[in-house]
Amino acid sequence: MNREQQPPSYITPDWSVPDSVVALTTTRAGGCSEGAFASFNLALHVQDNPVAVTRNRRLLADRLAGDLTFQWLEQVHGTDVLPVSVAGPARRADAAFTTRRKLACCVLTADCLPVFFASNKGDAVAVAHAGWRGLAAGILERTLAEFPSPPDATAVWLGPAIGPCHFEVGAEVREEFLAAATGKLAEELAACFSEAPGTRKYLADLYGLARTRLHHRGVVSITGGGHCTFCQSEQFFSFRRQPETGRMASLIYLKT
Repeated sequence: MNREQQPPSYITPDWSVPDSVVALTTTRAGGCSEGAFASFNLALHVQDNPVAVTRNRRLLADRLAGDLTFQWLEQVHGTDVLPVSVAGPARRADAAFTTRRKLACCVLTADCLPVFFASNKGDAVAVAHAGWRGLAAGILERTLAEFPSPPDATAVWLGPAIGPCHFEVGAEVREEFLAAATGKLAEELAACFSEAPGTRKYLADLYGLARTRLHHRGVVSITGGGHCTFCQSEQFFSFRRQPETGRMASLIYLKT
């Protein structure tokens, strides 16, 4: 097979949700982009050849349900959550949710954390783009507040992101997470930062920060968090590893 003919590769959540829920994060393998974007880049905003990106998106659609529609987002590291009833052009938001069947909510990442939400009844799904700025600003809390299912009846999966082994940040990032936190929450958030040897910076655990904030909002079922996009160069794009790079897609939908 040539590269274009190879089926796109993706990973699926290790969570217990109804069969009606379909969720996945693509890897960088199985597409037709070249150079720094090789090969399954799904983002149109990263200076890749738009023809290649369009073909990659078509490959993804062909691999999934034929009548599936996709809602892409214009992500800005903010806290806007988009309710989607009919898929349309990309809209500015960093999370989306739906109760409609065959409508995929999508985010694009290359180190930031994709966070998946599914109701225990299997009648509502969401996905959020959580870089450190959005995470600190409350994108996960906003998604929970907009989501139709209460936190204790919602399952969450943390998709592939940069791991604490490589996510180096300045003291100002740690301070932003701790600024409004008190008591047990402050202690748990502080534990997600460790001093980077030989520097005045910290290694931050995005997965730990997300778990802590979700737990404190009442989410009981949280899985995932075992990947590092920086380390796993054969599987994932990583902006920290290579600033000119592609993006993986994380998407979730309800099947019929």
